[in-house]
Amino acid sequence: MLIKDCKIKNAITCQANENIVIIAKKLRDGKERHIIVLKKDKPIGIISTTDINNKVVAEKRNLDKTNAENIMTSEILIKDINEPVSKAYIKMIKDGLYSTIITENEKFKGILELREAMNHIIKNSPKNK
Repeated sequence: MLIKDCKIKNAITCQANENIVIIAKKLRDGKERHIIVLKKDKPIGIISTTDINNKVVAEKRNLDKTNAENIMTSEILIKDINEPVSKAYIKMIKDGLYSTIITENEKFKGILELREAMNHIIKNSPKNK
């Protein structure tokens, strides 16, 4: 059972040099809480609405000079679409994550949610076939 057999969720993205105001508008308009930061097509970080609050607003950063790379979290879990679902699931559980970024040939494809990985594993276990 590979990740590519699961439902991969679309996610909003931004470029590393994108201005924080544009990013905040993307989050608002997309009604999302997280945005994936890319350098070209490769994921390099993630920004949450909490990051914007804590790292921009609370620190009174200059909005014109703050971009994604300045505030993103760069320690992210990335899995290739051809990896086993079980490995991604176990890593998410160990790290206390609800999702992981999925790539194909290092290019961003979407997000695999913990619930989808778990459901896929259960549905495809030998007992349920």
